[in-house]
Amino acid sequence: MNKISKLRLALAKKNLKLFKDPKLLAALVTGSVAKGYADDFSDIDTLLIYKKNLSKKEFDRIVKDAENSGGGLYHGTPEDGFAVYYYIEGVKCDFGIGHFSLTENLISEMIKKPELDLVKHLQMAGILESIVLYGGPWVQKWKKKARRFPKELGVMMVKQNLKFHPRWVMEKMAVKRGDILFYHESLLESLGAIVGILCGLNKIYHPGKLKGIDCTIEHMEIKPARFLKRYRSLFNLNGLKAVNELYKLINETIALVDKHMPEVNTDRTKAVQKMILRK
Repeated sequence: MNKISKLRLALAKKNLKLFKDPKLLAALVTGSVAKGYADDFSDIDTLLIYKKNLSKKEFDRIVKDAENSGGGLYHGTPEDGFAVYYYIEGVKCDFGIGHFSLTENLISEMIKKPELDLVKHLQMAGILESIVLYGGPWVQKWKKKARRFPKELGVMMVKQNLKFHPRWVMEKMAVKRGDILFYHESLLESLGAIVGILCGLNKIYHPGKLKGIDCTIEHMEIKPARFLKRYRSLFNLNGLKAVNELYKLINETIALVDKHMPEVNTDRTKAVQKMILRK
């Protein structure tokens, strides 16, 4: 954990006094602070879990305090859970607040009936990677249950992301045409698909977004060789060289599917890669 993450974690502990309540069951820090790579621009993500729903009066007080700090309400209600943000000591502090049943239902439903909803994946990953501020036994119980990653979810994630443009699309429609927006959109889309496949192969929940993805990649056991260095280089190479490296990564990722998840048929994906533009 870097120095700034430690400072942000210390502030997160101080912030608990704002929510001191006998109904508080557990509190945990997630996001970049929990992962240990926060910087000067990082906010603090804190999840506050209660035994009982907060009253309308308590809800209004929290929202007002947030607004007085320069923040406000993101969304939600006391009954359904809500999220607010404060500015404390010059740091943006996000708080997700809700009843413990919301957390327990999320974990149970994801294990029993897996979904590809990235918001739910983000929440599951957050619980697993979190640092406990309060209510350790409860959080450990939730983490233990959340670690039971469903095998069928990995298969779903791989199948969902086995979709890539034929190489000629990137070469002709993006690079040759000089369509910069389409080029970068396709590049990010392809990298997102690769990450989705690798999450499925490694049986880990998707972090919900590509921002901060390096930390997730570093913990993957199954991935193309030197993946971090190679994916970063794509944004420094010229168009055709970047496309060449991208499709090497795509083909290596498909080969990893064949090796580690043979129940998923990759024939169609491979056939699409070989498609040639009609002249």
